[in-house]
Amino acid sequence: MMPTDTGPSPDAAGPEGVAAPIAVPVPIARIVRVVWIVVGILIVATFAAQLYRSAVSANTVVNLLDSDQKLNFPSTAKLLLMLGATLLFACIGLASPLRHARARWLGMSVIFGLVTLDEFTYMHQRLSDAMHDVAGTHGALRFAWVLVYLPLLAILAVVYLPFWRTLPTRLRYGLLIAAVLFAGGSGGIELVKGALYDDEHWSLSFGLIASLSDSLELIGLAILVAILLEHLATLTRGVDLRLRSD
Repeated sequence: MMPTDTGPSPDAAGPEGVAAPIAVPVPIARIVRVVWIVVGILIVATFAAQLYRSAVSANTVVNLLDSDQKLNFPSTAKLLLMLGATLLFACIGLASPLRHARARWLGMSVIFGLVTLDEFTYMHQRLSDAMHDVAGTHGALRFAWVLVYLPLLAILAVVYLPFWRTLPTRLRYGLLIAAVLFAGGSGGIELVKGALYDDEHWSLSFGLIASLSDSLELIGLAILVAILLEHLATLTRGVDLRLRSD
């Protein structure tokens, strides 16, 4: 006798017939592999765009691949990686069993969220322009936002140093490498960009340094997302997102 289909089991539905949470598999190794492939392609493309611009001229295609331009493929990839890292910091915080660790991870989520917002709104560029107009910063300090952001980074490093020392070795050094690449690419090389910057004329040397800066940022972000995904997998097997109508 064939069993009678009685519909979904009680475990498959919540109260009032609402379906259970949807499970979306997250193949970490595959995601990390795709991230690295995309980052590698974009890095090659942005250097090629600078060389093409020097040989021919700037055009729509070049601008879409030039990482020093905004609202194109490299800058979009950077924003998506930053947003992903922000969410991963939050998930790790919520999954952490210790209250102190939870506060630190959630704090990093807030901080990285603000950094992402800054990147999205070009706030540091606006700050540089304002400081240039008011104080006449030029040369290596043409992009003077580093005078504000690097001290804040140093304070953040001091505050988080004790917590960083308690992390597992692989996670600890993965975060360190990602931070050095991202901060070095965005802040350190910005000083070299400033020294090469010319308001009137673009140069290949400036374009290549700009591409190096953004490439280091992309590599640092790829490492960060990969190491955070790996650590999250050690804390929980999944993230249960439940929607409420209130």
